[in-house]
Amino acid sequence: MTQTADPIMNAAPPSPEKGRSEVAASMSIALPLALTNLGNIAINTTDVIMVGWLGAEALAAGMLGFTLIFLFLLGGIGLTSSVPALTAQAHGSGDARAVRRTIRQGLWASVLYSAPAIAVLMHGEWILLRLGQDPTASRLAGEYLAFAAWSIPFILGIMVLRALLATLDRAAVIVWITGSGIVLNAAVNYGLIFGNWGLPRLEIVGAGVATMATSAVGFTIIAIYVVAHPAIRGYHVFRRLWLADFERLKAIVRLGAPIALTALLEEGLFAASTLMVGWLGALTLAGHTIALQCTAVAFMIPLGISQAGTVRVGIAAGRRDSQAIGRAGWTAMTLGLAVMSIAALAFWVVPEPLARQFLDASDPDAAEVLAIAVSLLGVAAFFQLFDGAQVVGLGILRGLNDTRVPLAYAVFGYWICGAPLAYVLGFVFGYGAVGIWVGFILGLGAVAVLSLARFSARDRNGLVEKFVAVNA
Repeated sequence: MTQTADPIMNAAPPSPEKGRSEVAASMSIALPLALTNLGNIAINTTDVIMVGWLGAEALAAGMLGFTLIFLFLLGGIGLTSSVPALTAQAHGSGDARAVRRTIRQGLWASVLYSAPAIAVLMHGEWILLRLGQDPTASRLAGEYLAFAAWSIPFILGIMVLRALLATLDRAAVIVWITGSGIVLNAAVNYGLIFGNWGLPRLEIVGAGVATMATSAVGFTIIAIYVVAHPAIRGYHVFRRLWLADFERLKAIVRLGAPIALTALLEEGLFAASTLMVGWLGALTLAGHTIALQCTAVAFMIPLGISQAGTVRVGIAAGRRDSQAIGRAGWTAMTLGLAVMSIAALAFWVVPEPLARQFLDASDPDAAEVLAIAVSLLGVAAFFQLFDGAQVVGLGILRGLNDTRVPLAYAVFGYWICGAPLAYVLGFVFGYGAVGIWVGFILGLGAVAVLSLARFSARDRNGLVEKFVAVNA
């Protein structure tokens, strides 16, 4: 990366923290990111809870719709996940122009990805029917997707701008914006799903409209903050936004495409598990939905730690500081496992109170769905450790621009190990939904072990030397 005389970067970037531990430095980034992730999943959880109040059939349909849109959303998030690493590396090397170029072209990548994704999701009912799902549930899911799909470009735009704020250690503002989004989403959901406050009763369609509106408002607010804040507006990230910068866009896609494929492979494993559970009936799918939503909430914290690990490793790599790279990576892993151990304990000790939040006690199917959810949460307790380790492992490797080999790990772990084992344990050996969960847990475990082994052997594998050579 070349240096620049941009006034905002005249001073060299701050030297590695003295008197401030790596844990504190990582947590200053991870905490707001994790809280923001929790806020985002809280929006989705609000949708699930309120749709669940319509009954088990609506809950099953909602899960199918959420699964499809999340599959495409994760692909986009994966594609733009190279933005935090590239931004952090540019900031670490004192290159303000590269920071600006990265954010602008990250927004370009968001739009270019979203267009075909929305086009596909407009045919959600047709896709679900071809995958053997219930016709009524498929129709309802398609109606939800017709509106919710339009949230994708706004959500990806938020992720790109968040990369800038995290790099500049100003991610805390997103927590407040996301908190406002939770309130807005809940209010619009309550009004449109059930026809309150004089609004039309749209049921599951109302959840789709709320998702679209909330994401659009959130992106607008963050964009205004970036433009208006004195410490950030000097980067001019929206200046000449309409002009393509194919060199930087190519760099984002080159690094982001393997991350996107990795994310799609992972979410594809979860989607496959949901489809397999769907073959067991609507009530089993409803119980699976509750357990999966609980794990998704817990996952947001190690995801934030993983994102912070990407930034911290990226900054250290930008400074060519090999020891700081190691400290940042292993600190992130330790924090991730510690948090997921607490989540595992909660799922093991108090599964029933957690699951009850998603059900209407007066529903005649509630007791059966609750029993299924509780049994799956017991398995999910073990799932937490494997899931946390693999997401942090992949995140710290991204800080070194190492994305292609981890993609191969994902292919092996998710689809050569995880998916076949899920099917065999669930249907051949007859363990049903529990067997399906055990299968994809083992797949995640394989990715966790491989990615941690690679980071541990980063010097022997020449990862730092390759980074320096490419970015010289």
